[in-house]
Amino acid sequence: MRGNLQLKICFLLLVAALFGLSACNRNDSVQAAREDERSPALSATPAEQDFMMKAAQTHLAEIDMARIVMQKTENSDVKDFANMIQKDHTHALDDLMDLMQKKGMSQPNVLSPDAKTDIEKMTAISGAEMDREFANTMVADHQKAIEMFRDHVNIAQSPDVKKYAEDLLPELEMHLEKAQKLQSKLFGGGKP
Repeated sequence: MRGNLQLKICFLLLVAALFGLSACNRNDSVQAAREDERSPALSATPAEQDFMMKAAQTHLAEIDMARIVMQKTENSDVKDFANMIQKDHTHALDDLMDLMQKKGMSQPNVLSPDAKTDIEKMTAISGAEMDREFANTMVADHQKAIEMFRDHVNIAQSPDVKKYAEDLLPELEMHLEKAQKLQSKLFGGGKP
């Protein structure tokens, strides 16, 4: 009888231990589910990460190019346009950096190879040639940026990333329009 009692006690202890482990695992599952619920707001999809990195590189390039042109140009229309580009893209970059930080992303510290080439070209020329090259580059860059932002609005899964792209599109479109007018004026076809 005594052996039976010991066996029953061992069995009860084993059952209690199993229920205890089950409860621990259940708490871990609940905690993991809570973390999963929070992580979509904090993380970004690979496509969103790629978009944000490219957008940041675009802003950095526009800021650098505008700074160079403002220092070198003697054309007040070009200087005004470059000043607007530098100011607007700096503001957009600040907003993007906040978003990237919220998403746990590192911030880019290098320009794309195309942007480096454009900046080197802008640094090497001056006068009317530089002004025209700057206008041409701004038109081309803003056409690419608008396409990238429009594409991303359609595929973004994070509401805050989508909102960033949607909110910046009108400004990019305005930049493109002004760049085209400046381009037309610099090539002798009208007023900005």
